[in-house]
Amino acid sequence: MYTIADLPIENVLQTVEYDLGLESALRRMFEHGYTQIGVERDGELVGIVTYRSVVRTLLAFHQLGVGHKTLDKISVGAAVEDAHTVSKDANLLAVFDALAEYTYIVVDRDDEWRILTDYDLLTRLKRMLEPFLLIESIEMQLRDIFTRVFGDSLSEQLAETFDEEHPLPTPASIEHCSYAHYAQFISIHWEEFESLFDDQQDVIRELVLEIGDMRNQLFHFRIDDSDEFDRDLLRFGQSYFSSV
Repeated sequence: MYTIADLPIENVLQTVEYDLGLESALRRMFEHGYTQIGVERDGELVGIVTYRSVVRTLLAFHQLGVGHKTLDKISVGAAVEDAHTVSKDANLLAVFDALAEYTYIVVDRDDEWRILTDYDLLTRLKRMLEPFLLIESIEMQLRDIFTRVFGDSLSEQLAETFDEEHPLPTPASIEHCSYAHYAQFISIHWEEFESLFDDQQDVIRELVLEIGDMRNQLFHFRIDDSDEFDRDLLRFGQSYFSSV
C-alpha cells in the first residue's frame, strides 16, 4: 500500500513567529495567496493560523468584552490551531480521512514541513482520474452510436462480423467489445457510419485505435504516470464522439 511519502507534496509550509502581530500575518497570507500559515516559536512548529481561526479568535475576544483590540495588537499566537500533522509513513488513505475532517494536513518531509490542502488533493485526483473518465466516456459514446445505427440488430451484426474465422473473439454484445472491435466494426460497416463521421474513415479508425491503446496501458498498469497521456487527444475524442 502506498504511503503519504509516495504522494507528491510540493508546497513547503511558510511560517511566521509566534509573537508576530496578527495583522502582519494576515497581510502575508493575503499577498501570497495562502489560506493558512505555520507558526513557530523557538524554531519549533507550534501550530497553524487560518482565516477561520482568526475569525474564531476575534469572536472570542468580542464575547470576552475585549473586542476593541485591533489586529496589530493581537499576536499570531492567539489564533493558533493544531497543525494536524501526519506521518509521511502513514497509509495514503489517512490523507482522505484527515482532509475529510480538516482543510489541510502538515507532513514532515526532507527535514521541512510540507502542507497539503483539500484543494491540492482534489486537483491531484482530477488529474489522475481524468484519463479514466475520458476513456470511459468515449467508450459509452461509441456504444451509443453503434446502437443508434444498428438498433436491435446490433448483437447479430457483431456476431456476423466477428465470427469464428475472425481473429478477434466474438462479442456476446456491445458491452463485450474492445476498442479493437470498435475500430474494425466501423471500418467493415463504413457505409452505415460514413454520414455520421464526415467521410473521415482513416481518421476515425486511427483515433479509436489510439484511444484503445491508451486504455490498455492505463487499465493494465503499463504506465507509471497518467500525466504521460495525450490528454488533448482524449479530450478531442470525447468532444468529437459526443457531437456525433
